[in-house]
Amino acid sequence: MNYCLKIFITSLLIANSLSVFSNTEENAERFGSLPDVSNVLISPNGKYVGVQQKTEETIIVKIIDLEKAQLLSVHDFGRKGQITDFFWATDKRLVFTVARDFGRTTELYNAGQLVAADIDGKRTKLIAGYGSASDTRQGKMNKAKTDPDRPAVIVHRLPNDQNNILVSFYDNAGYNELSKLNIKTGKVKYITRSPVVYPNWIFDSEGNLMGVGGSSRDNAQEIFLYKPNLPAGSLDSRECDSNTNCYIPPIREDNKTPGWVFFKDYEFGKGGMSIDGFNSNGKMLVTEYMDSDRSGLYEYDLRSNSFELLFRDSKVDITAVRSSREGPYKIRIDNGKPEYLFLSGYNKQKDLSIKANNAFPNRAVALTSASTDRTRGVVRVSSDINPGIYYLIDEEKNQISPLGRYWSKTSYSNLAPMQVIDFKNRHGDDIQSYFTKAVGKDNAPTIVMPHGGPWARDYWGFDPEVQFLAAEGFNVIQNNIRGSTGYGLKHTDHVRGNFAEVLTDMFDSIEFLDSQGMVNKDQVCVYGGSYGGYAATQGPMMRPDLFKCAVSEAGLYDINAQYSSGDIRRSRGGKKFLEDSFGDGKKAEDMSPINYVSKLKTPYMIIHGKKDIRTPFKEAEAFMKAMDKNGIEYEKMIIEKETHGFSREENRIEKMKRISSFFNKYLDA
Repeated sequence: MNYCLKIFITSLLIANSLSVFSNTEENAERFGSLPDVSNVLISPNGKYVGVQQKTEETIIVKIIDLEKAQLLSVHDFGRKGQITDFFWATDKRLVFTVARDFGRTTELYNAGQLVAADIDGKRTKLIAGYGSASDTRQGKMNKAKTDPDRPAVIVHRLPNDQNNILVSFYDNAGYNELSKLNIKTGKVKYITRSPVVYPNWIFDSEGNLMGVGGSSRDNAQEIFLYKPNLPAGSLDSRECDSNTNCYIPPIREDNKTPGWVFFKDYEFGKGGMSIDGFNSNGKMLVTEYMDSDRSGLYEYDLRSNSFELLFRDSKVDITAVRSSREGPYKIRIDNGKPEYLFLSGYNKQKDLSIKANNAFPNRAVALTSASTDRTRGVVRVSSDINPGIYYLIDEEKNQISPLGRYWSKTSYSNLAPMQVIDFKNRHGDDIQSYFTKAVGKDNAPTIVMPHGGPWARDYWGFDPEVQFLAAEGFNVIQNNIRGSTGYGLKHTDHVRGNFAEVLTDMFDSIEFLDSQGMVNKDQVCVYGGSYGGYAATQGPMMRPDLFKCAVSEAGLYDINAQYSSGDIRRSRGGKKFLEDSFGDGKKAEDMSPINYVSKLKTPYMIIHGKKDIRTPFKEAEAFMKAMDKNGIEYEKMIIEKETHGFSREENRIEKMKRISSFFNKYLDA
C-alpha cells in the first residue's frame, strides 16, 4: 500500500531545520539541549493527540484536535509539580504523573503524586500521593488499604473501565499493593499485595492481573502467577504430554498473600524471564534463555505443562516484545541495526505497525499509541541521523502525516552516519561496535566512548554526545565489549570479576580500525560515564601508549567502597549483586583505579556531581586527593547539585564545551 505524506499541524509542533556549525558554542547549545517533545499519544477515539513538551519554565501537555488542526487546551500545573508522564484514561480524561523540584538536586523528585483532569483542563484533581486525602485525614499516618494519600505508580489503563485505572501503592518496605483508583473521585479499591518486593506487575491486555516478578535477597529473579485469573485448568496437572517439551513448575502456594503461586526462579547471571503477554488462547508468551546462550520467545501452555520455542536469533538476544489488546505481536532484535519480526495470527495493532515499518524502512519505528479501533496511531521514527519525528498514521485516509519533532533545538541536518563494525578480539570473540566519522573531515582524531553499566549496550541510533563530537571534528568509536548485554549470557558474563580485563576489547578495537585505515591510533582520547568513566580511567593506566587524553564522568574509582557507600548496596539483593559482580578484598583492589594512581600518565579530566549516590562524590574526592599526592595534574568539573550524570541543560552545555576544549588541547584536531 502506498502512503502519501501530508503536513497539517506542522506549525504547532515542528521548528525550522537547523544546521550544524563548526562553532563550539553553537554545537554545544544544539546537542546539549534536552528533548522538548518527549511523548505524543493519541486518544482512544483517535480524535486528539496529547503532546508532552518542555518549555523554558516547566513541562506541559498540549491537547490538539486532529480534525480541526487546532490547539484545544494546555495542561500546566506550575508550582504544584511538573508533568513527567501522562496517558489517556478515557476519551475525555487524562491522568498525569507529577514530580517536584525540592532544590536539593537538579533532578525532579517523584513523590508518587497522580493528577487527573478533563481534556479541557477542568475538574483537575490530585487523586493519589501526598495531599490527596480528605481534609480531615491530612497529616495523619493512615496506611489503610483504601487510603490514596500514599505514593502511587500507574500500572494499567484498564481500557474497558471508564472510571478506574490500576495503580501500585508503594512504601519503604517495598511490598506494593495493587489497587483500582477512581480517576474522578480518587476512591481506592484494594486488590492484592505483591508476594515480592518492588514488583513488576504482569497483566493481560484487558488489565487482568496475571503475575508478578521481583528479586530475592540473594538477587535471584522470582516469578509468581496469580492463579484466580489464569485460564481454567492452569497449573492443575502434574503430568506432561510425551510429545511435547515439558515444564512442571514447582508450585508453591504463598499463604501470606492468597492467590499467588510460585512458578519459576533464576539465579543471578543465569538468565531470566519476562512474561510478555497472553495470547487469545490463554497461552503465556515469555522471553527467557532456557538452556541456550541467547534469549528466545517461548509459548507456555499452563494447562498441559508444555512449552514451544517460537523464535531465537543465532547472534543476539531479543531486545523487546510488543503487545496489544490482542496479545504480543512484534519482536525487536538489534544485530547492529534494529530489526522487527511480526508474529503470525490476527492482530489489528500489528497491521498498523507493519504499515509504519514499511513506510520507514531501515529506521527505528515505535508505535507509541493507537486508537481503540486501531485505525489511527502515532509512531516515532528515528535513526542515526534522525533524533526522532512523530507521525500520525491514518489507515482510513491512507495517510502518514508528521506531527512534530522529538528534539526541536537539535540539528536534523548534516548529521554523521553511524556505521556498524564487527571484528574479533585477541581471544577470537565477536565484538560489535559503532563508528561515527567526523563531519566533513578526513584523517580526524578519534574519541573512544565506552558505555556505562557495564551491563548495558550501545545501540545504533541518534546520540547527542556522539553527534556533538562528530560536529567538533572527532571520529567516535563505541564498543559493545564483553560484559555488554544483548549478545548472549557468555558475552555478558565475561565482565564479572574482570572489570579491567575486558577493556582489552576496547584496545583491540583501536588497533583493528587503525589497521583498516579508519582511525589513526596515535590520535585517540577516551571519554565515558559511570562504568565508562571507570574504563576511561583504568584503560589509560593499562595502555598509556594508546591514549593522548582521558575524561571520566561519574566514574567508579574504588570498587571496595561500593560495599560501604552508594545506592546499590541498599537495594534488594544489592550485597549479593556486588559480590557476584566484583568480588571483594584483593580481587576488588586489583581492579580499582585508586590503587594505580601512580600509573596515570595520560592528561586527565574528572567530571562529577556532588549529589551522586551511585558512584558517590566522596570516592571521586579520594581519587583526586590520590592524584594530588602523586603530583598528577588534572582538570575537573564538579557541579554541586548534579547526580549521576548531568540533567540540567546549562550544565550539559558547559560540559560539552569543556570536553571539546580538553580534547583539542591534546589532539591534532
